[in-house]
Amino acid sequence: MVTEQLFFLTIVLLSAGILTALIPQLQTKTINVLAHGFAALASIAGVLCAFSVLLTGPWQAAFLLSHPLGPFLVKVDGLTALFMVALGIVGLATSVYAIGYSAHYYQNRFRPMAGLYNAFLLSMYLVLSANQVFTFLVAWELMALVSFFLVAHDDKQAENTRAAYIYLIMTHIGTAFVAAAFFILAAGAGSMEFGSLAGALISNDTKSLVFICTLVGFGTKAGIVPLHIWLPRAHPVAPTHVSALMSGIMIKTAIYGMARFYLDFLGSGPVWWGVLILIIAAISAVLGVLYALMENDIKRVLAYSSVENIGLMLLGVGAGLVFSAKGKPFLAALAWTAALYHMMGHAVFKSLLFLGAGSVVHATGTKNMERLGGLIKVMPYTAAAFLAGSCAIAALPPLSGFVGEWLLFQSLFMLSAATPSIGTKLLASALIALFGLTGALAAACFVKAFGITFLAKPRSVYAEKAHECPAVMWVPCVFLAVLSAVFGVWPQLLLSSITTALNGRSGIDIRIFENSSWHSAAFTFAPTGNALSPAAIMLLLALGALAAFFLFRQAGKPRILAGETWTCGIVPDERMQYTGTGFSKPIRMAFRFILRPQREVIVSEGGKYHGRQLSYQLSIRYLINELYHPINNLVIQSSAYIKQIQTGSVQLYVAYITAATVAVLIWNAWWTN
Repeated sequence: MVTEQLFFLTIVLLSAGILTALIPQLQTKTINVLAHGFAALASIAGVLCAFSVLLTGPWQAAFLLSHPLGPFLVKVDGLTALFMVALGIVGLATSVYAIGYSAHYYQNRFRPMAGLYNAFLLSMYLVLSANQVFTFLVAWELMALVSFFLVAHDDKQAENTRAAYIYLIMTHIGTAFVAAAFFILAAGAGSMEFGSLAGALISNDTKSLVFICTLVGFGTKAGIVPLHIWLPRAHPVAPTHVSALMSGIMIKTAIYGMARFYLDFLGSGPVWWGVLILIIAAISAVLGVLYALMENDIKRVLAYSSVENIGLMLLGVGAGLVFSAKGKPFLAALAWTAALYHMMGHAVFKSLLFLGAGSVVHATGTKNMERLGGLIKVMPYTAAAFLAGSCAIAALPPLSGFVGEWLLFQSLFMLSAATPSIGTKLLASALIALFGLTGALAAACFVKAFGITFLAKPRSVYAEKAHECPAVMWVPCVFLAVLSAVFGVWPQLLLSSITTALNGRSGIDIRIFENSSWHSAAFTFAPTGNALSPAAIMLLLALGALAAFFLFRQAGKPRILAGETWTCGIVPDERMQYTGTGFSKPIRMAFRFILRPQREVIVSEGGKYHGRQLSYQLSIRYLINELYHPINNLVIQSSAYIKQIQTGSVQLYVAYITAATVAVLIWNAWWTN
C-alpha cells in the first residue's frame, strides 16, 4: 500500500509541475520554484518508492484507461526499483540546480522548458515501470519527443537545431528496432504483457533476431559506436540540467531495456551474443574516451565520455551473457553486478560533472576550455565538486568509479579463466588490455578537463570575470560528490540493492554473494575475514586527518609570503601555460592512425616592426561518423526524386491512395489463401 501511494505521489507531483508551467497568472520566478520544487519532491518520493519495493517486494497496478492493444500496466520490481533510485537521486540534484540555473532562461521560453523538464522525468518513470508492450512504447516515444524539444530549446543557433533533428532521427530508428523486438516476442507469446513474453514460443533463430533488434534499438539510445553520432551533438546544446539527466539517466534506460530482455524475456542464448556485445563495448569504450580527450568543448568532453562509460557497462553485460551461455550463473551474477554498479556510479558522477560544467558556462559564458583557467580561485566549491567527479570517473579510490571498474576487471579476468575456448581466452586478454588503456586515457582526459579549466591563470576575459555560482547550484554538486564517495567507501549499500534486483533472473545465481565478505566489506586485504573494511580504513584516515589539523591549529600557523611564480626572472603569464590542445598532443600523435589529425598553419605578416604571426587550426577526422555520409547522400537524392511526384494535384493524390488500397487488398487476398 505504501509503495502504491509513493508511486502515484511521484506521478501526481510531476503532473503538477507540468501544469504549473501552464498557469498564465503565475510569475516566472514563482513557476521556477514551484515547477522544479515539484520535480524535486517527486524525485524524493520515487527514491522512497524504490526502497519500499527493494525491502518489501514488487508491486504492480493497471490503469482504468485502456487501448485496443490492452490496458496500461505498470509494475515496480527489483530491477525497476534499482533504476528508479538512480533516477530519483539525479532528478533531485538537477531539480534543485535548475532553480538557480534556469534564471537566465526567463526571457527565452522558460515556461515550456519548465513544463517539459517535468514531462521528461515523468516519461522516464513510465519507461521504467511499464509492464506491457504498448505502455512501454508510448512512454519510450514520449521520452524521445520531450527530450527532442528540450535539446532544440535554444533554436537561435542552427547547430542546436541540427543536433536536435539528428537526435530525433536516430532515436526513431532505434525505436523501430525496439518495437520490432517487442512485437516478435508478443506474437510468439500471444500476449503483450511483460509477464507472458518470457514464455514466447519462438525458435532460436527468431530469438537471435530479437537480440539483434534490441542491440540496435537500445544501443542507439545508449550511444554505442557507431550509433553514437547524436550523443556528442545533443548533450552539449541542451540546457545543463537536461544534459545531466540525459547522460546520467536517459541513456541508462537502454541498459534497463537490455537487462529486461536478456534477463527476463530471452534468457540464456548462444555465446556469440555476449561476444558481439563485448566487441562493440570495447570499441565504444576506447573510441569514446579517445575522442573525449581530443575535445576542448567541456560539455562535448563529457558527452564523448558517456560513450566510453556505456561501453564499460556493456562489458559487464556481454560477460554476463557469455557466462550464462557457458552455464556459469555465479560468474554471470558477478558480471551483471559490475555492469549495474557502474551504471549507478556513473549516473551520480556524470551528472555531477555536467552540473559542474554548466556552472562554469553560467559563470564565464563559454564552453571552450582554451578560454578558461584559474577558476579554482573564484569558484572553489564548484572546483572541489568537479575534482571529486573527475577522480570518480577516472576510477580513483575511494570513489564509486573505482568499485564499478574493479568489479568489471574481475569479471573480465574470470572470463578468461572460466572458458576453455582459446578464442574466448584471447578475446578476454585483449579486452583486459583495452580496458586498462581506456582507464589510462580516462585519467588523462580528466586531468586535462580539470587542469585546463580550473588551474593556472585565466586565459581570457571570460575567466577573469568569473564568479562562484549561487549556493542552490553548487550544493547539488557537493551532494553528488559526497554520494559518490559514500558509494565508494560503503559499496554494500548498493550491492545489496543490486543483488535484490538480480534475484531470480534467468541464468543468474546470486548465492555467490552469500556467506562472504560482500555484506561486511566489499574488498578485503587479507585471505581471512578479519581484515578491515574500506569504510573502517577511511574512518581511521579521517580521524587521523582531523587530529593532524587540530594539532596544526594549536601549534599556530607559520608565516607564509604569497607572490607570483618566479621563472628565471620572468613572471609567467597565461600564454606560457599548457593549453588543452598541447596537453593532448602526445596522445593525438600516438593514435594518429585513428584520429587522422589535420593541422592548418595560417601566416600573417606583422608589419614593418614586427615579425610574422602564426596561428594553428587543428581538426580531427571522425572516421566512424564518415560512414554516414553515403547514407546521407542517398537519402537526399531519394528525397529529391520522390519530391517530383508531389505535383499539388488532389486528383493525383487520390489516385495514389486508390492504387495503394487496391495493392493492399490484393496482398491480403493472396496471403489468406
